[in-house]
Amino acid sequence: MITPNHGLSGYVCAQVALPLLRRRSPVSPRALGVAITLGAMVPDLDILSRVIVGRAAYFSGLWYAHRGVSHSIVGTLLLALILAALLYRPLVPRDTPRPWTAFAWLAGFAWAGGLLHIFGDLFTPGWQMPVFWPLAVRFGGWRHIGWFSPYLLWLFVTAIALGVLMERGLGRLASLRRWVPAMVWGMYALAVFRWVDFLSVSHYSGWSEWLAYQQQLLPDAMILPFTEGVHAIWHWFTG
Repeated sequence: MITPNHGLSGYVCAQVALPLLRRRSPVSPRALGVAITLGAMVPDLDILSRVIVGRAAYFSGLWYAHRGVSHSIVGTLLLALILAALLYRPLVPRDTPRPWTAFAWLAGFAWAGGLLHIFGDLFTPGWQMPVFWPLAVRFGGWRHIGWFSPYLLWLFVTAIALGVLMERGLGRLASLRRWVPAMVWGMYALAVFRWVDFLSVSHYSGWSEWLAYQQQLLPDAMILPFTEGVHAIWHWFTG
C-alpha cells in the first residue's frame, strides 16, 4: 500500500482502539498514536536492501529482501521493540510509575501497527510474505490492487481532518459536547470499515485499469498529482 498509507491506516485504527483502552494505559494516547503510526511504516525499511545491496537483492528471497523477515510476525515484533526503545524517552515522562508497563504498551501498539502493515500487504500483488517466519510458508497476493491508492490516502486524510475538526469545533458547543466522542469514534470506525472493504473488493491488474478504477472513485484533480509517481513505481516493479 506504500508506506504513507500504511502509517495513516495505523493512526486511524488507533483512534478506534484508544477510547476503549486509554483508561488502562500508563502512556498518553498521543504516544500510543505515534507508536502505532510508525510501527505501521517501519516494515518497509527493507527498502534499504535496494539502496545498499542493489535491485537483485531487493527482489530476491533473502531474509532482508523486500517483504522478507520485516514482514513477518516475529520481524514486526523485533522492530516494535526497537521502535519502543527509541520512542520511550521522548514520549514517556521520567516520573512514570510503571516504566516497564509503559514500555510494553508502546511496543504493543508499535507491533499492532506492524501487523496492520502485514494485513494491508496481503491484498497487494508481488511477493508473498513469510508471515510465520522462520517457517517457510508464505502468504499474500490475495487480490491485485496495486501498491498505492489515492482513494485510501484521501480516505485517511479526510477522516483525520474531520476527527480534529469535530473534536475542536463541535466540542465547544455545550449541546453537543457529550456526543462528540461517540461521533468521532463512529467516523473513524466507518473509515476503518471502508478501508477493509476497499481491500477486499478492489481489483486491477495494470496501469490503465488502476487509473480507470481510481477515476470511478475520485475526481481527476485528486488523482492526477499522484499518477506520474504511481506510473513510475508500477513500471519499476513490473519492468
